[in-house]
Amino acid sequence: MNKAGTLRNVNSGQEQIILSKNSQRHYNSVQPQTVEHFLCKNEKGDDQNGGTCFFKKDQTFSKLLVHPTLVDELKKNNITIPSLIQFDLLQYYNKCFPMLRNIIIGAENGIGKTLSYIIFVLNHILKQSSRQNRVFVLIFQYSGLLTRQCLQVVRRLSRNFKVKSTTLNPNPLNPTTLNPTTLNHTPIPPVNLNPNESLILITSPVRFATYMKENEDAVTPFLKNLDFLIMDEVDVMFDDPYVKHIKALYQQMSKLANTKYISIVTSSTLCNKGKKSVYQNINKYVTDAVLIKTNYLHNVHPLVNYHFVNLPIYTVSEKKKAIKRIMSKENYKKTLIFCNTITSCNNAFSQLSSLFEDIYLFNSSLKKEDQFAILEVFKNSERCILVTTDIIHRGVDIKGITHLFHLDAPTNIVVYTHRNGRISRGASTGDIYLFNDSDNLVTKKIYELHKKNVKFEDIFSRKRSLRKNYKRDLKKSKQGEGKSGQSPQSST
Repeated sequence: MNKAGTLRNVNSGQEQIILSKNSQRHYNSVQPQTVEHFLCKNEKGDDQNGGTCFFKKDQTFSKLLVHPTLVDELKKNNITIPSLIQFDLLQYYNKCFPMLRNIIIGAENGIGKTLSYIIFVLNHILKQSSRQNRVFVLIFQYSGLLTRQCLQVVRRLSRNFKVKSTTLNPNPLNPTTLNPTTLNHTPIPPVNLNPNESLILITSPVRFATYMKENEDAVTPFLKNLDFLIMDEVDVMFDDPYVKHIKALYQQMSKLANTKYISIVTSSTLCNKGKKSVYQNINKYVTDAVLIKTNYLHNVHPLVNYHFVNLPIYTVSEKKKAIKRIMSKENYKKTLIFCNTITSCNNAFSQLSSLFEDIYLFNSSLKKEDQFAILEVFKNSERCILVTTDIIHRGVDIKGITHLFHLDAPTNIVVYTHRNGRISRGASTGDIYLFNDSDNLVTKKIYELHKKNVKFEDIFSRKRSLRKNYKRDLKKSKQGEGKSGQSPQSST
């Protein structure tokens, strides 16, 4: 055996390269890097009300009867045109209040799902304040990053009216106190859940469950008076490790006989295929719900360009070279490079950092204060690259991301959907690159999805199930090829 991957043929004295089946196939074809493009459709006007595919350009929040104080705050934050989701949600409120039903919001990433329910509850709080009615809201986010982000938005929009917004963290905007690993060791300090004003509590199911055990006397009246229970990224909430806490909360609400509260849940991935689907599981608890969704839910985003990069061999080194070649030709601004593991992320960063300036590493191995500091730098940069794991593949809202690379293939279509959601926030466009390794089952399915222009929901599944279905389909395909390839003699 000689150095790295060469074997001397004893008979001929010639060297042969040892390659994987995938690598050998590509090298035999002697193909350089090629990119297959699936370009976005031009944004087309909606036939109804002159709106676009995501926003109601002929509408304003004033026309939707939003309280003038909140309209002013929205204007200060350059929010003047409602998205389709915000429009439908506010229209539903105007039509049906006070006889509201539970609400399920399903929409693609980047068009203001979180902002829609924040506007909804703040508008309700302002309208109830004239009647001296307090409103109690509980918002579940599954991570500290999203809890902090949500709190910032609520406080920014409610600074000029009477409402208390808080988390179960004593210093909610201090990153050093947001480490969830301390939950089992340090009691959470008491929070006033019965103020003289309306209250919006934003936290995670795990933290709330811990707090409820330690402060039952304080939590019970809060839950009795609860008006809105909101769950963002609800498909995560109804999965481990959160689902047991969600079920326990609904059971507690039933015991307390609170029949007035409204559940509002939202996600970009609400699969409704099969009896055990996420959507069916949610419906067991969020009953008699009205569904508010967009036409592009579980579909290819109309403002995004998708690119599949074909390489001779799919190593990190080859991918790094491809990224460098692509970026050298692109007028990129903010860029995300997603990896599956901390090890992969660290390795990719070490290789890419020599090729690019203003490149940062982001994963859970960093301290919380460093994570928040790096995110702030990334948000405020004009041109910057972030090499990251899926720690920020859901919910994190950063404007101006123009390019996204799946350095490691996503583990399933749900991860793919949410990673892609970090780009094309609002009505902006962007470019997404996936390395087209056909030996990767998920990549192959995603490529077929784009090629055939089918809905993402058709391949929603966990990786194990996807592999099982993929092998079954592959077997059927080979059987079909065998039959079609038979000669007339052999078929008789």
